[in-house]
Amino acid sequence: MKKTSAIIMLVAAAAATTSCSVLNPSAKKSAGNVASGAQATKVENTNTAVNKKPVSQAAEAVNPDAPKQSLPATEASKMTMQTGVARSLGGEWTIIQVGATAIDRDEDMPYIIFQPSTAQFFANNGCNTLNGSYSVDGGDNVTFHGILSTLRMCPDVAFENQINSIITENVPVKIRISSVGQESFAEFIGTQGKPLMRMRRGNLEFLNGQWNVESVAGLGKLEAPADLFFDLGELKLHGDTGCNIVNGNIYLDHRQSNAVDFSNMITTRMGCPAPIEKQQTAILVALEETATALSDGQDKVMLLGSDGRILMTLVRAPKAE
Repeated sequence: MKKTSAIIMLVAAAAATTSCSVLNPSAKKSAGNVASGAQATKVENTNTAVNKKPVSQAAEAVNPDAPKQSLPATEASKMTMQTGVARSLGGEWTIIQVGATAIDRDEDMPYIIFQPSTAQFFANNGCNTLNGSYSVDGGDNVTFHGILSTLRMCPDVAFENQINSIITENVPVKIRISSVGQESFAEFIGTQGKPLMRMRRGNLEFLNGQWNVESVAGLGKLEAPADLFFDLGELKLHGDTGCNIVNGNIYLDHRQSNAVDFSNMITTRMGCPAPIEKQQTAILVALEETATALSDGQDKVMLLGSDGRILMTLVRAPKAE
């Protein structure tokens, strides 16, 4: 269900705010924080099920005797990380089934993030956060190394131990990657050829980065240039409506293809001429009503409402020289 959130307009220091550029997302965040004075920020807690940061320090805090994380450093392991499967495995995967158990939760879905460039992984089994390193051999077997974990007790997470039995130290597991339409799936395969765990990768990677607003529903033309920056890694939105800076949150619904929701948007409040004020309102309303995002496969994206109506069209911003 699409979340409803009010757009809060707050007063900011004019000079500091208007000088920010979306090409620098950190500057946008700073501007938003100055503007709001109480903008909600994502609180990282290594003992929660939503943390996607390395847990080495947290694990050592709850278990001082935990082994230090080690990366596979041999030249052979570095070479296998360049195989087609290893490269395709990179990114975030949502765990949707383990054994015969289908997993469907409104939030705190278990996941694994693979980083081929560093041979590290970060995961959550629905209760505890894990990390370590991994390698992929020439037979498309994934082996996890140096696993560290937080130590929460979650008696209501029935599939936690099943996931842990697959993300196991130094036990190779066959991986198989496939595509169905625009969706990507990865399966860990057991010795009998049966899937042990199935994962789905979100298909909105195309949305990452900076975009210029080309058109907005209800507007004949833009009165001033506007742009948006989407950071799917941090699930944050930053942008410029043509007059004010906007910051917000991104929510991805794993249960629906291309589903995206923008919420908790906070803007600065600079005075704007009436036509630009109208443009700003149209942009914010379009973001609030967005339900899905579609790509033309190149450099254009359309944001659509739940009824399929095009709310906003974006074009990829040129890379800075």
